[in-house]
Parts: sequence; C-alpha cells; structure tokens
Amino acid sequence: MEKSHRALVPGGGGQRYLGNRGLIALIAFLSAFVPLSTDLYLPALPGMSRYFQVSAEQVNLTLIFFFLFFAAGMLFWGPLSDRYGRRPILITGLAIYSLAGFLCAISQDISQLILFRILQAVGGSSASAVAMAMIKDVYDSRNREMILAWVSSMVLISPMAAPVLGALLLGITSWRGIFVLLGVIGLIALSGSLALVETLNTRYTGTLGQSIGRLAVVAKNPGFLSLLIIFSLLSFSSMAFIASSSYIYIDGFGLNEKLFSLYFAFNALGMIGGPMLYLRLSRRFARSSIIIAGFAST
Repeated sequence: MEKSHRALVPGGGGQRYLGNRGLIALIAFLSAFVPLSTDLYLPALPGMSRYFQVSAEQVNLTLIFFFLFFAAGMLFWGPLSDRYGRRPILITGLAIYSLAGFLCAISQDISQLILFRILQAVGGSSASAVAMAMIKDVYDSRNREMILAWVSSMVLISPMAAPVLGALLLGITSWRGIFVLLGVIGLIALSGSLALVETLNTRYTGTLGQSIGRLAVVAKNPGFLSLLIIFSLLSFSSMAFIASSSYIYIDGFGLNEKLFSLYFAFNALGMIGGPMLYLRLSRRFARSSIIIAGFAST
C-alpha cells in the first residue's frame, strides 16, 4: 500500500479576522496580480523606451520575462504551499513582490529593471498559485464554480482599470511612481495575508521533489494536457496585444497616454461579461457545449 504523505493540521475555512467576504475579496485581489503588474505601466512603456534610450524590444523584456518567471514561479510555490501551508508561502512571496516593486522604481538602467521585474514575477506568482489553492481548500464543489466565476469577473476589471489608473498617475508622476504603487499594492495584499487564518487542513509531508513530481502525473492526463495546450495557445494573442498595444496606439496612432488607456479599457470591457454569461448559460446547457460554442465564436 502506498504510504500517505498527508498530515492533518489546524486550519480551514473559518476566518476570524477576514470573514467569508473578506476571504473572497483577498482571493480576488491576489488573482488580479498579473493584470495589475503588467497593465498598470503599459501607458508608460514608450516613455520608458525614450528615458532609457533603448529599443521597444528591450523595454518589452520587462513584460516577457515577467510572464515567463510568473508561470514558472507558480509551479514552484504551489507544491511549497501544499507542504508548508498557504499563509507562510503567501507572506513570503508578497514580501518579495513588494520589495521588488520598490527596487523597480529606483532602477538606473534597463538591465536592473528587467532583473527586478523577474524578482517581482517570482514573488507575485505565489499570489496566483495560493489564491486558486485556497478556493479548493475552503469551498465545496457546488460553491467552488460560483466563487471562481465571481472572482474571474472581479479580476477582469483590473485590465480595464489598471491602464486608466496608470495614465492618470503619469499626469502627476513618472513611471517610477507606478512601480512605487505596485510595491504599495503588494504591502496591502501582505496585510490581508497576515490576517489570514490558514486554510489548508491537510498538508503534504513528502519531499519537495515528490510534490513537484505530482505535477508530472497530472500532465500525463490527456484531458488536462489538451486543455492546457488550447488555453496556452489562446493566451499568445492576448499577450502579444498587451506587449505591443501601447506602441500601436501611442507611437503608431499618435494618442496620448490617457486616450490609449481608454481604448485598452474598452477592449477589456468585452471580457468582463464572459463569466456572467457563463453563469446564466450553465443553468441550461452543458459546460462542454458552452466551451465549444465559445471557441467557435472566436
């Protein structure tokens, strides 16, 4: 018989300080770290290229490396949170994220900025990894789908609001001020994490290597792997648009930062209704039918 690597520990869904609504708000906030960390400074990218006197491709490395290390970091933090708990991993990652945000603000050249963005991605990836895990910890299968839909709706507001906020900030400060704000956002999330009661009831007691090895088992599932490939391919187009949109609108069409943010927000607005529409359709149609129809419409 296979030896169990799980150990019961105190914890669960009861949140003494946050409450249920506070927990949902924290999960939504943590899930929004990707759009906040990328879209907030999109209006500043052309100006940063001129400030550092480098090409647009070099400045875009601050986005590309962020996405790469954010994705890799989730594979690292997830197994660690299974072993050591959600709360300590979240606190550690958010502390790194906040520090990196302030370091980005004082970067003296593009190389330093790229390095600190990598550090910010590594820290911020803990937020997304742990947020999804906490939903699994606290909510049963009946409520989990609804919570995920509501969290997704709130998260989708971030790509719409972040560039607008970034453009407004550029009216009173420079791109450095935007990274200071990202550091402050990290501190706010860190404060919420300090108030969090551990949600993991059963910890994994095997080695870290064994924990990471479980990811390989999941990857061998044909259904999971096919969905992973499909959604990864769909992300390419959105990532390409995010990386080039500010140059297209600002340098190509001659818009200022505020107008660019409004155009970008209009694009993001179309994504917000998706989860809400899914909730309505899921009451009458099978999930597979909704997914197939969604892909067909694109």
